[in-house]
Amino acid sequence: MVLALGASLCVQQRPATLSDGEQASVHRAALMALFDAREHAKQLVFWSDTANLSPTLQLLRDAGVAFEALPPDTAALALPLPVHLESLATLEQQFHAEPDGWEAWFARYPASSGLVALTRPTVLAESPDGAERVAVIVGRTCGEHCHSAWRVTLHRATATDAWHTLGIEPLALPRD
Repeated sequence: MVLALGASLCVQQRPATLSDGEQASVHRAALMALFDAREHAKQLVFWSDTANLSPTLQLLRDAGVAFEALPPDTAALALPLPVHLESLATLEQQFHAEPDGWEAWFARYPASSGLVALTRPTVLAESPDGAERVAVIVGRTCGEHCHSAWRVTLHRATATDAWHTLGIEPLALPRD
């Protein structure tokens, strides 16, 4: 099922031709829809390691889902809640020092939604009326065996409009 999902994610998509600012706008809209409106997170913690995929994105890649991971530009996101960055080296250090790494992690980042990772937005086929549609994958790791991922589809009528969420589709992840 996951392999079929990976194939469906590639249908009628092309690499993003969005500027860095537009990508940040897409990410901001997706993150606000997921973690502000739905989960009411009080802070976000992003996977910032460019040399390694986050655990959730690695599960998707292993299942055959194609994407390009993209560490967030937290300044460009301009989110209305505190934002933190974590790398694999920092997490390994913390988990080595703490007997229960995730419990210590959530004590450090209370009311967060876990460790969030983003992909580069992909541009979907334009609608007949010329509106733009994009999709971005947002992954979350919230424990050793706790992973979630969503494909967030957004649209805007013209290049000067704000991005709006069309849909949030949970992605099936292999059980580890």
